[in-house]
Order: sequence, then C-alpha cells, then structure tokens
Amino acid sequence: MVLAGKRDPGMAKSAGLLRTVGWTLELVPAEEDPVKRRRFLASAASVALIPSATSTSPYRDAAYVRLLADRLAHTEEQIGGAPLVREALRHLARITPAVHSTDTALQSAASGLARRAALILHDTRDRDRAARTASLAVTLAERAGDVHGQAHGYATLSLIRNYEGPRSRAAEYVRRGLTLPDLDDGTRAELLVRFARSLAGVPGQERAVRRALEGAQSLTDGLNPLDGAEVMANSGIALVDCGLHTLGAADLQTAISSVETQSPLLVGLYRARLTKSAIQAQDVGLMVDGMDALTTVAPLLTSRRMDIHIRHILTDTAPWGAIREVRDAREQLRKVTG
Repeated sequence: MVLAGKRDPGMAKSAGLLRTVGWTLELVPAEEDPVKRRRFLASAASVALIPSATSTSPYRDAAYVRLLADRLAHTEEQIGGAPLVREALRHLARITPAVHSTDTALQSAASGLARRAALILHDTRDRDRAARTASLAVTLAERAGDVHGQAHGYATLSLIRNYEGPRSRAAEYVRRGLTLPDLDDGTRAELLVRFARSLAGVPGQERAVRRALEGAQSLTDGLNPLDGAEVMANSGIALVDCGLHTLGAADLQTAISSVETQSPLLVGLYRARLTKSAIQAQDVGLMVDGMDALTTVAPLLTSRRMDIHIRHILTDTAPWGAIREVRDAREQLRKVTG
C-alpha cells in the first residue's frame, strides 16, 4: 500500500516499522559529491530521527534544533525561501521559549534556527518580520554566551536593513559584531563584506569599501566553498555599487564558479547581479549572456528576491530591445519566468 501510494505512515512510523525487521532509515545524498550536502548530512548524522522517549519535545534537543536549521538552509539553497516560510515560522514558534531556558546549547542552536528563519523571511521581502527574527537570534546567542552566533545575527540584521532606511544603521550592526572577541576568520570576513555593502554607493566611502573588502578577502583561505562564495559575491556587489563594474563582475564570476554545482539559489542570485552589472556598464554581450544563463536557473527557484531581479532585468534591458540578440534573450527569459 505504501509503494502504491495509498498510504503514507510518515518518517517516524516508517523508521519504527523498519526497525522491527532489522532495517534502519538513513539519509544519503541524491548525488555522489558529498560536499554538496555536507552541512545538512553532518548535522543529520548526529541526531536520532526517532523522538526520544525521555523528552516531551524534540525542540528541547539542541542537536535536533541544529538539524532543523541545517535542513532549512539546505532546502533554501536548492529552491529558494518562499516555499519554506510556513515551516520556518512553525519551528520559530517552538524554539522561542528557549530564550528563558538554562540550556545554553539549546539557546545557541535556537539562535541558528532563528537566523535561518530570518534569511528565509528576507528572501520573501518580509523585512520587518525578518529583522525581528534576526534580533531574536542575537538575543538567544547573547543568553548562550555564543559570540559567533551574535556576530552572525548582526551580519543578518545588516543584510536586512541595508535595503531600507539609512545605510548607517546597517553599518552599525556590523560594528557591533566586529567588537566581539575571538571571532574566526570566516565570521570576520562575513562582517567585513557586510560593512562594505553598507557603505557602497555612499559618496566619499569608496576607500573605506575597498579597505573592508581587502580585509575580508584576505581571510577566505580555508573557508568552505559556500562561505567563500558569499564573501566574493558581496565583494562584487559592493564594487558594482561603487561603479567599479569590471572588478565587481570578476568577483561575482568567482563566486558563481564556486557554487554552480551546489546551490541553484545562490547561482541565480549571483548571475542576476552579474547581469545587472552588465546592464549598468552597457555591455550588450554580457547582458545577453546573463539573461541566457538566468533562463536556465530561474525556473528552478521560488524566490521573491529572484522574481524582483528578473523584473528589473527585463525592464532595464528594454532600451536595447531593437538588438536581435537582446530581444531574443528577453523573450526567452520572460517565457520561462511567466
């Protein structure tokens, strides 16, 4: 009946049934490259997926909460954040009481899940709720004494606030993060590129932007591909915002090369930014190449950010619509994105 699709007993019951006949339920990558799903699988390997008989709620288990955060992160990287909002909010409601817990490991894990929920809400452009959720992530990390969780929370707040209000507010969150002690290179690099993004486009700040980006890029050795790509992509966006299109495009292309087999969402967002840079630089060849690439990746995603990028690209390439290659690329992109 299960194989015929007439009954779905759910994961926990399936695992229990399998145990009675000497089998175990395991999660394995759909593809051979283990790097692609390393974070989710590493977390899953540390958690028993059958609820403990001694726990009234799995949300009181720090390892389980970390697994949920990693699952949200992995799924968003593959398809975008829009389909995950309801799930993220459900988890968020369950972990919010951890603020008053005495279990610092649980508070730290809950901080990571709250930050991931904030990023999903940001992907749907629900910025106020995203900012409140990121603030919760900071509070949980503070209660846990988790300086890295605090730093990541501040970086997320800077990301969210960079799109509304004065950029000085986004920069202030980064400054708070950078004052925290004993930050690892990856966390410091994340904060520095966020600082550069908050200053980019502000008159007279180009030197400060370049200095922050140089500092961030000097810390990328040894970072995993996704974290390194985030540093390079944000570096590229900051340089483009400063009008340095050639340098920015080079960093964005480096970021794309690092994640093109791992995260359709990041590939799509980075390619959209690269295409926008080509439009601003009035480089017809690169804007056509960018739209052609987006035609492939955009249909894989359900992301409000991606939808906005596509709309901007279609609007901003209209002045070149008389050029056949541009016209064809715009038509194909419009066709696949509805």
